[in-house]
Amino acid sequence: MIRKVLLTLFFVLIAKTTLHAKDLHFELSQIVNQAFEQEEAKNKVINLAALNKMLSQRMAKDVILIAQGIEVDNYHKDLMDSAKKFDDFIKGMLKGDADLKVPKQIDKEILSELNEVQVVWKDFYVAVKKFYKDKKVNKEAYTFIISQNEKLMRLSHKLTQTIQSKTILNTHDNQVVVHTLKFADRQRMLTQKMFKEKFLVYSKEDAERNNVRLRGSIILFKNGLEGLLKGENKRGLTKVTSQPIQKKLQEMHKLYKEVEDVYKKPNVDLKELKYLAQIDKKLMNLSVEVVTMIENTLVY
Repeated sequence: MIRKVLLTLFFVLIAKTTLHAKDLHFELSQIVNQAFEQEEAKNKVINLAALNKMLSQRMAKDVILIAQGIEVDNYHKDLMDSAKKFDDFIKGMLKGDADLKVPKQIDKEILSELNEVQVVWKDFYVAVKKFYKDKKVNKEAYTFIISQNEKLMRLSHKLTQTIQSKTILNTHDNQVVVHTLKFADRQRMLTQKMFKEKFLVYSKEDAERNNVRLRGSIILFKNGLEGLLKGENKRGLTKVTSQPIQKKLQEMHKLYKEVEDVYKKPNVDLKELKYLAQIDKKLMNLSVEVVTMIENTLVY
């Protein structure tokens, strides 16, 4: 994007040599402002698309906690907040949303994949709104959310990848950053997915299957975090050299080490799970910061 702006400015300077200096300065300022607004809009779309992957897992986690009677009011508020964010993004992509700074999409491939997400999301959103009313849990809605959240996650991931491929300039530096961003974004989603799976094992809901999934999520999270911190040739990860990002990753690593044994422990009690929930929220917030910081290094 910066390269495009400079080229545009160069040709404007040649074409407008007869303009008054003040007029020329105003016109150049308009071009620069427009370029940065376009860059911000692209950044916002990718950020929100990727965020929806995490939100799919956060909503599933929240309904589990609510069903178990844990901090019901707080987690119900989080659940409805996540659902609204997810829904606002889908609507914004279809119609445009000035408040979100999301332009209406016209790309046929993006719209096709967006429609796939919307088909699943329509029923999922209905289930979320029905799930907890008058201090009671709707078991049918609960079952639907638990059974469909990973499908929603996969479709959101597919949409995010397509948007990235059509938006981000294909330069060497960008390829490195995008690869790093893929892992950071997965870390953000896994903070929610791991906890969801641990609680399903605890509540004996398809425990064997969820235990297998949990072991896989733990491995992905640990390897991804260490790869971001130190680099890893096997996964093509370059060590993150930005000191502010490194600091956040170190904080994540320290928090994860506090709960790694709890995640791996075959049997846990409710007290341990509540502690896990507290650390999980901190891990999620840090991972959101890391993703945003990495995104800001991309050139569109």
